[in-house]
Amino acid sequence: IAARKMRRKQRFVSARVIAEFIPPRWSQIRLASESAIETLRSKLFPENVQVSAPSVLDSNEDEDLLTPVNTNHWFAIFKRPEVIGFLLIAIISLLNSRNRFGALVGGALPISPSGATDLWRTYFESWHQVGMGSSVATPTWVAITATASLVFLGKVQFLITTFFLLAPVVMMFTVSKLLKRLTNNPWISVPAAFLYAISPVAIAAISTGHIATVLFLILAPYVALLLRDIEKIEEFTWRRIAGISLLLAVLYGFSLMIFVIGFVAGLVSTLSDYEKHAQEANAPLYSLRMQKRAALIFVPFIMNVPFSLEAITNPSRLLVEPGLLISGGGPLNALIGNPGGANALPIWLISPILLVLVVSLFSSTHARRIAEYGIGALVLGVVLSSLSISTHGNEASSKVWPGPVLVLVTLAAISAGTVLLDRLRETLVLSHIHYRHFLSALLLFTTFAYSVLTIGWSVTKGADSLVQANRETVMPAFLSVEKDTKILVLREVGSENEKKIQYYVSRGKDISLGEPDVAPAQTPAIADAARGLIDGSGVTSAATLSDFGVKYVFVKAPFKREVIRSIDGIGGFARTSATSLGVVWKVTAPASRLMFIGTDGVRKELEAGEVGARTYVPSAGTLILTETYNRSWQILENGYRLDRIKNEQGLPTFTVTEPGEISLIHDGTVRRGWLSLQLIIFVIVLVMALPAGRRKSEISDKELA
Repeated sequence: IAARKMRRKQRFVSARVIAEFIPPRWSQIRLASESAIETLRSKLFPENVQVSAPSVLDSNEDEDLLTPVNTNHWFAIFKRPEVIGFLLIAIISLLNSRNRFGALVGGALPISPSGATDLWRTYFESWHQVGMGSSVATPTWVAITATASLVFLGKVQFLITTFFLLAPVVMMFTVSKLLKRLTNNPWISVPAAFLYAISPVAIAAISTGHIATVLFLILAPYVALLLRDIEKIEEFTWRRIAGISLLLAVLYGFSLMIFVIGFVAGLVSTLSDYEKHAQEANAPLYSLRMQKRAALIFVPFIMNVPFSLEAITNPSRLLVEPGLLISGGGPLNALIGNPGGANALPIWLISPILLVLVVSLFSSTHARRIAEYGIGALVLGVVLSSLSISTHGNEASSKVWPGPVLVLVTLAAISAGTVLLDRLRETLVLSHIHYRHFLSALLLFTTFAYSVLTIGWSVTKGADSLVQANRETVMPAFLSVEKDTKILVLREVGSENEKKIQYYVSRGKDISLGEPDVAPAQTPAIADAARGLIDGSGVTSAATLSDFGVKYVFVKAPFKREVIRSIDGIGGFARTSATSLGVVWKVTAPASRLMFIGTDGVRKELEAGEVGARTYVPSAGTLILTETYNRSWQILENGYRLDRIKNEQGLPTFTVTEPGEISLIHDGTVRRGWLSLQLIIFVIVLVMALPAGRRKSEISDKELA
């Protein structure tokens, strides 16, 4: 209000005078709609400005008056390469997604929550009820997904379904923007964009539910456009670096493997600059380039704290994507541009990516420089795909999924091929028959054969992917009645020929979006107890599960009858139900989230909520919280904190000196502090990226009037 009063004193003209020159609102809407329609018409029916209107003096008297005049026809639209390409990719996407209309689940993609509120709760809370409990920082992509779901009124399931359905079309659109900078021939850029949308990494990422790889496929062309002058990074303004950092922060928030890519690329560029500095001895230029390159790599990393900082102490998180851990195909698949793994293109369906990069290396055009970047990314992808990691609460090791790296390899191959084919015809016509003619023929034939076979595979076998709509869940509904109950789940996974038994601790419901990323490591004692149930040697399995608060054992059907009979014969379990969904046993010993052991040594179950709780202890004794040990766990009695120690099972234990009411809390001060720091860093970078306003002294008197 004070600012308005100040501006009112400095006005030259009143608002009433200005209002006469502003058209009515409906006139503005009408003019805007007419302008949009005119723009669309000019795009669909471009006028030929080179042909001038005929004059009456130039008319031919012998001309047939019945000769029809050239007019625009709507069916001419379907002769344009853009329309043909986008219609074809849309039809292929619909056919490939015929089993994905609904709430998606499967592969790396867990069940989506019903609304954005659940994602925000997962992002802000300091303790996650996953497995034995976890205080791991929630990745930034959870908040980004919750914000994006506002477009669909908070329906996260609708957002995920739409995202995977429209992903190939959006990929083709974004990469076409990049390819138009490399060639003016739409008959080259549109087929190249189409090949990008049906590349092996695109098909595998959509089929297995790798959200980060699909998003990187969409945004990678924009990143390439923004960094097209990266070799002259000293000319980048700090505002431009801040703007690019915002985009990279979004990608880092989904997968820190993109940070690994940027770090390796920055390290190679810095070493190259050092060699030039040794020859030119230009220390200020070398320092400026290194500062701006470091800001471009590490500012997005800092914007994702504390999620990014935890990856330093647990490096395997640098190589994973959101969701469940899905194994890659290994170095051989990565060498041909295919991430491999389940639902990837078969290895005999070889894409022309490697061939395009090798041929482009012998080119004298700009394609050679692009191919060098692609070969470097391919080497990195092969190295990463040969590694095995264990994370996301998974006890077994799996091959690294090299999807984000292969996105850059695919983009480099598509770009290099576009530059290579741009003037290929003129070059071949003017030269004698030699190796270029044979390489061109081989390249075109391989590309055409790959396109036909990939389209056929996608619309047939490719539709039966891991990601399906409305698939059957693992946990039955009746096990989710008790909110604070831990359940040991056993089920068979794998193909018919290679069956494996999987076990994990559930909280009565299937794991949902965002929870695999914060899952704790498998507890060795529970793993030994589960293996004892499977092989029949688990005499002490019931006692172990009781110590960790596991109340039920659920075997998902179908399962081996021998194992079911073995569990029935082991003491400490009482069968409670046997349905078509599976068999449930209850641990006969007391098992609860909050256990009380009195001075007489008797164990007693206490009521406890999902995180915090308020209950009553009858006497002095010991309280055991059957959650992963964390320093933020506190129990208050009569306004005082009880002493906390870690017992032999690694669980938080508290000593009670007198009877009374107690309050169990998990102090989230540290989590709130990290979120506040993240918000401050985001605002600073956003302000630096926004355009600056001019000072009043820089504005002319004419503009002020």
